[in-house]
Amino acid sequence: MAKTLKYIFLICAGLSILLGLFFRPEHPHFWWEKIPAFDAIFGFLGCILIVVGSKALGHHWLQKDEDYYSD
Repeated sequence: MAKTLKYIFLICAGLSILLGLFFRPEHPHFWWEKIPAFDAIFGFLGCILIVVGSKALGHHWLQKDEDYYSD
């Protein structure tokens, strides 16, 4: 089941990138709207940043040493 969901996600991500390459706005309002597949790349990099940031925060702030509560 998990493998199937992984493949479905990868297919949807690939289709999103391909559709972003072919269907672009005629009159972009901002300069980054001219970059093909910018939304997919921006979302992926944002996700990576959130994961890495939360792991760093958890490692340095939330986790305690093994002997933190020892007497």
